[in-house]
Amino acid sequence: MVAELEHRTSLVDKLLAEQAQLGTAVEQFSEWHERGTHDEPLQARHYRSLIPMLRPKQGEQYAFEVNLDQCTGCKACVAACHSLNGLDDDESWRDVGLLVGDVYIPYQQTVTTACHHCVDPACSNGCPVLAYSKDEETGIVRHLDDQCIGCSYCILKCPYDVPKFNKKRGIVRKCDMCHQRLAVGEAPACVQSCPNGAIAIRIVNVSETITAATTEVSTAPTSTYSSSAHLLPDTVSSGYTRPSTRYVSSKPVPASAMAVNAATPPVEHTHGPLVVMLVLTQFAAGVFLFAQSNALVSWIGTAIASLGIGASIAHLGQPLKAWRCFLGLRRSWLSREIVAFGGFPPAGAAAALGFIPSWWVAVIGFACVFCSVMVYVDTRRPFWQMSQTLPKFFGTGLVLGGALTACFGLVAPGMVLAFAAVKLVFELLYLSRDEEQHTRTKRLLLGPLKVWHFSRFALGMSGAALMLHSPIAGLLVLLAGEILERIIFFRGGAAWRMPGHA
Repeated sequence: MVAELEHRTSLVDKLLAEQAQLGTAVEQFSEWHERGTHDEPLQARHYRSLIPMLRPKQGEQYAFEVNLDQCTGCKACVAACHSLNGLDDDESWRDVGLLVGDVYIPYQQTVTTACHHCVDPACSNGCPVLAYSKDEETGIVRHLDDQCIGCSYCILKCPYDVPKFNKKRGIVRKCDMCHQRLAVGEAPACVQSCPNGAIAIRIVNVSETITAATTEVSTAPTSTYSSSAHLLPDTVSSGYTRPSTRYVSSKPVPASAMAVNAATPPVEHTHGPLVVMLVLTQFAAGVFLFAQSNALVSWIGTAIASLGIGASIAHLGQPLKAWRCFLGLRRSWLSREIVAFGGFPPAGAAAALGFIPSWWVAVIGFACVFCSVMVYVDTRRPFWQMSQTLPKFFGTGLVLGGALTACFGLVAPGMVLAFAAVKLVFELLYLSRDEEQHTRTKRLLLGPLKVWHFSRFALGMSGAALMLHSPIAGLLVLLAGEILERIIFFRGGAAWRMPGHA
């Protein structure tokens, strides 16, 4: 063609020859369509290698993979997640934390974290209304907003601080790995936005994930922290929920690394309605234990139980949906607690009317209290272990139930004094525990909560002493002391989390 142009001297001939070599707009569009790239997002070429092209097979699931070497803590992933998912101003499904070394091994590493889409998700296991669903094909743990009653128990259950309560909607929400984008071959918001490609979606073998999470290995630094029994240093044992996320790095992560805020743990939420509910229901159980079938005392116990149960409704974000709380009866201790307490006031009324002896109601009441114990033991928080929670909850029943019945001459005030003294000594002994898992709670009790802690013991001792002189005054002071103890129970119950905010 070039030779032909050289032999032509007419300008028109040359222009016609050149035009013959240029594709028209229609031809260019046709060629682009045939290449099959017309339905890809504009950024697809940047993240195509960061998401799987195939769906998981049987025994596999999707999982986040985070390359620690590439994470700079820029929080582009946080911003993208917030924007593309339309979150509220004060809502975040992804966070960036910081790991640091000690004085002997200097180290600093930013860590981006979201839901780990665990093989055995604690949030789902604890939900009383089955508002969580683990997709059988992809393994993604999804939250069903229309089913949620806003009880926030999944927040207590999750050791990675993933579910977040949305006050505006009265429900909990969380990361769902942008499943609707993955379904059409598009990357999740966080994967798309990371400028260094630090976040990827991989397909992992479920059996291998379970083995890695439940096998205790040496704490020596490894290049892939998912191979240890902890997702990262300073996190809960992976055997609890079996998280699928993998954190990889070419550099060893020091075994001594810890969250940047490990020495200054945050004070937890008070959960006021739950404080009232727990204290009053345990109070009522103790009343029936010492009531000796006294009708007036039984009516008082029934009223106290009803007030406690009624107070718990204020804790729900969607109380009108609470009727479905029985759905999780097979696996959720919260569901069992709610159903059990439903029979407590009617049993108390039956005792007050003389149909059944009061000690029967005491058995029912303390069975309900045991369900309350398990609600918190099942969260795996160190301060809420069985050895701590059961004596406290049952002790509250003995102290307050004994104090009220002492006002009616059914129990000797000296017995109440003994109950209160034993309970106070038991609570004080917690500070002598030297296990590492209790360090955060002890820092809270002796730091931000020290005034509350001191006041609780002052009220407990004062109330016990007053029982010998004025049982009614002693009861009121002891009640105030038990309420303070339960506030400390919640605010000092340091939760497991991912590394603190960077």
